Amino acid sequence: MKIKTMGDLDKLREAGLKSLAPKQLKISISMSTCGHALGADILYHELVKEKAKQGLKISIGQTGCSGFCNLEPMAVLRLHGRPPLLYTQVTVKKVKRIIQDIKRKKITKQGLLCTIGSDSVSGEPDPALNNIPDYKEVSPFKDQHRRLLENCGIINPLSVSEYVAMEGYSALYKALYQMDPEVVVDEVIQSGLRGRGGAWFPTGIKWDMARKAQHKEKFVICNADEGDPGAFKDRTIMEGNPFKLFEGIVLAGYAIGSHQGLIYLREEYPHTYEFLNDAVYTAKRYGLLGKNILGSNFNFTLKIIRGGGSYVCGEETALMDSLEGEMGDPRLRPPFPIEKGLWERPTIVNNVETLANIPHIIEHGGESYAGIGTEKAKGTKILSVIGKIKQPGLYEVPLGTNLEHVIFNMAGGPLNGSQIKAVQVGSPFGNFLSGEKLDISLDPETLRSMGSMIGSGVIVVLNQDTCLVDILLHTLSFFVEESCGKCVPCREGVFQMKEIMTAIYEGRSTMEDLTSLHDIGGMIKDFALCALGGGAPSLILNGIRDFRKDFEAHITTGKCSWTS
Repeated sequence: MKIKTMGDLDKLREAGLKSLAPKQLKISISMSTCGHALGADILYHELVKEKAKQGLKISIGQTGCSGFCNLEPMAVLRLHGRPPLLYTQVTVKKVKRIIQDIKRKKITKQGLLCTIGSDSVSGEPDPALNNIPDYKEVSPFKDQHRRLLENCGIINPLSVSEYVAMEGYSALYKALYQMDPEVVVDEVIQSGLRGRGGAWFPTGIKWDMARKAQHKEKFVICNADEGDPGAFKDRTIMEGNPFKLFEGIVLAGYAIGSHQGLIYLREEYPHTYEFLNDAVYTAKRYGLLGKNILGSNFNFTLKIIRGGGSYVCGEETALMDSLEGEMGDPRLRPPFPIEKGLWERPTIVNNVETLANIPHIIEHGGESYAGIGTEKAKGTKILSVIGKIKQPGLYEVPLGTNLEHVIFNMAGGPLNGSQIKAVQVGSPFGNFLSGEKLDISLDPETLRSMGSMIGSGVIVVLNQDTCLVDILLHTLSFFVEESCGKCVPCREGVFQMKEIMTAIYEGRSTMEDLTSLHDIGGMIKDFALCALGGGAPSLILNGIRDFRKDFEAHITTGKCSWTS
């Protein structure tokens, strides 16, 4: 079916609503990367076999990751007349029990986390679901402001109709038929959206410069080289709601006058690669990619390209070198990509989270989007909260949300009632904040004033039994491994810092080594070519300043101060 008119979209929306509220039982299993890792594929195939064996009148579908991998595999049950039910940590045995209970007209409570929407179809309270909370009221979903993640783990990510039922492609239709490209850019400028990849440059300003660039051929690149340790928000969006990302990319192309898009995907995401290619094929069939999108005269192609497997390829100029078949090395700037980017054509590079915001901005207006967040940082931010925490996962919150609130009220606080020693925000470049400095606003300006950064939004929680010297040594080893080696400050300087850190960790150093670390780190920050080299020393300099006792203990005793 090619979608050409608003009537076609309306018909597809009706089909999507029927799919989300079926008349017969429907069981959807989360088939994302994390779900597969915990046996979701086995669960899915066993369910198919059980259906055939018993002659069950049920349909079997799939969903994506909700952002809480430790709760996988998840299953969404849709029963006629009732809100969807979300089950966590589902096994073959549990799903068979659920089916048997449904036959007996019972609701299985074991493993049932919540309903998705608390009202029944009739509008009357459902006695069978007494004391079962709605997902907006239950941990880990409560207190979140899920715009980008709202459908992840709920809809079938490869179903265009279910995406359309959730306002999908209405923004693109509005832009193509009611808005000139410059108006689209103006809405993005008015929204205050800033790039979510780490630099936080205003997205609309970048698009405006690219739109004005004088060249017939331009490119839109989606940076999906999600290499920060602990980050998985981009993967969750791609596997949970890929058409939202596609819609944002096409809108970007329309806004700047580009007809070619590329998703540069992290090499270590093989399942995502296959999944996105399936999604591209589906979008083409519906006329949402290719020629005459949505019946308009706008054409746009989209390709998925696997990355070079190097962390530095996440830097936009190194990424473009990799796309051109070269080794991914950062380029000197200027010229900037909006002037001479991929194959010396004007190019915009935005990451997954940034582009996924665009449909909402165009559908509801830049002013509406700007109503959330702080004065200088608008919208929501997805935080990857990991480490020694009770409920690790993805938390989407308005920018400006209190860090302490996220850790203790939303993520449940540290494991086993332990004390927090340090929290790293913006991994791997973000500094470690001591447990006494967590009552702060999560926004770029506040964190920058503290010498830290929000970056990609990774928050690593460490308890009092964590050795900061050990953590910092491992982080430096990561930077040494991932350095492209193009500039001397990074290639030689970071390696030298690692050697000194190793000596400190092993207790074969002196206090003078702390001075050497400080001096070398300052030199690297001043002269490194790209953000990897410039950011690598920051953690060490911060550690020496705020956690000096850990360093001194290793220098004098060869072990941490808390070790007996």
